[in-house]
Amino acid sequence: MALHLRALVLALGESADPAWWNTKFMNEAGLRFLERLYPRTFFHAAIHAAGKAAADVHDRAVGRIGIYHLFRLPEYLETEIHQILLPDPAGEFFPALRNALGQPEELAKLLTLMCGCEGTNDAVGAKKIGTERHLMTEAAMRETASVYRQAFAQKKPGFPYFTTESVGGRC
Repeated sequence: MALHLRALVLALGESADPAWWNTKFMNEAGLRFLERLYPRTFFHAAIHAAGKAAADVHDRAVGRIGIYHLFRLPEYLETEIHQILLPDPAGEFFPALRNALGQPEELAKLLTLMCGCEGTNDAVGAKKIGTERHLMTEAAMRETASVYRQAFAQKKPGFPYFTTESVGGRC
């Protein structure tokens, strides 16, 4: 779920007005360009390149020391994410994502499906979700998706994050 959420937030962040980060990899033109350079791994390349910019924006908003977020996870989780084959030929998510690229309303619908809720989350700006122990739980990923969904709906950047156990935490 983290990789899907990462890809979706990257696409929404690029297409937001104003854009949350200044990349153009998560749109059809960017994917076609990368597909010529990296025919088998173009989605990974797009997510990696746009993800670097998103990580910098998130790091400036929430900090780096003792903090994790969707674009900078603990090393073991980043390794796991990079080993996932994209796009999954049997999956439905990436064809739906690619069809929605450049259409913020359609991307927002996909994000709403990921958070599994229609309710509102008042979080805009930095919002602590929990500690690294909760990082990859389904509930934490849904809450992270919800924070992003509300932030995009309000047209204001949102930055859900997790702290290390030593920083302390909720949950």
